[in-house]
Amino acid sequence: MPLLDNLIAALAFVAAALILLSLIAYWGAQLMRRKLDDAARRKLLAEGKAQRFVWLPDGIAHAGYYRAQGTSTTAAPVVVLIHGFSTPSFVWRDHIEPLTQAGFRVLTYDHFGRGFSARPRREYDTTLLDRQLETLLDAFDLKEPVHLVGYSMGGAVATVFAARHPERAASLTLIAPAGLGVAPANRAMALLKAPAIGDWLVRVFGPRIFAKAAAREAANAPRPDDFTADFRRQLAYRGYGEALLSTIRHYPLTGAADFYAQAGKAGRPVLIVWGEADKTVPFAHAQELVRLMPQATLYSYPNIGHDIAYSQAPLVSGLLTQFLAGLRGSGATLRLVPRE
Repeated sequence: MPLLDNLIAALAFVAAALILLSLIAYWGAQLMRRKLDDAARRKLLAEGKAQRFVWLPDGIAHAGYYRAQGTSTTAAPVVVLIHGFSTPSFVWRDHIEPLTQAGFRVLTYDHFGRGFSARPRREYDTTLLDRQLETLLDAFDLKEPVHLVGYSMGGAVATVFAARHPERAASLTLIAPAGLGVAPANRAMALLKAPAIGDWLVRVFGPRIFAKAAAREAANAPRPDDFTADFRRQLAYRGYGEALLSTIRHYPLTGAADFYAQAGKAGRPVLIVWGEADKTVPFAHAQELVRLMPQATLYSYPNIGHDIAYSQAPLVSGLLTQFLAGLRGSGATLRLVPRE
């Protein structure tokens, strides 16, 4: 049957051509992005885009370490600000001055795979991100317990660290924290988790998708153009999308309840801040979080979404400085009781 044979041959040719084009797009997308190497880091430092780079066992981390002029380098308590899933540490920019002026040292950093930190080729699970925080504190010779502040996924990172290293965590502040609830079961998430398919989608289309998502996030930022520009800067370097994909596949973004329970048993002070209009990490999860951490104080606000950490920075930093000052015994008071 010559006609059928010709049809099969044509379909095979088309399939081969599509596969070849897919491979070209996959590798071409990688070549279009720059390596985050020593030359790139030197340029970022020279342009004032980066703060400092710290060599850690799993890769080089981008970090910032701040204190007010005249503040002791050893006596002042340390606050560690831990960002979320996709937006790196610049999200904390408006919190640094209020905290340092209140007498705290402040440490910020980019998770591996985000911002200007290295993109190690490994699973982005609790072990990797927990070890990054542990070795970063060691690199700065911070042996005393620190105050951990986590936003979104950063809340889970802070809680995992507190659960695994209870002697190193003085308090927890959780801002719309991820790690509770049920993972969404939708077609897009299934495709991303599928081997090969998810990798191809993120490599080829990821930057466009991430940039659009950042533009939506920036709408409520104090300086939307700066927010968008800062976010896009990390997209120029290889490995960002792959790191997010690995996090989706291997980090308990909705399954960290055991860590919250374990950290809650320690009885350390906990502050929770949440926007009741949050659609990314629904406020409905707060009830379970307070149950797991009964010593916590919860502040929630209607008509505010997941962007509360930066869209309402003065509000959040005010709560945070009051909370930390109360723990330091400065005269500020705070009742550590769960919200009804």
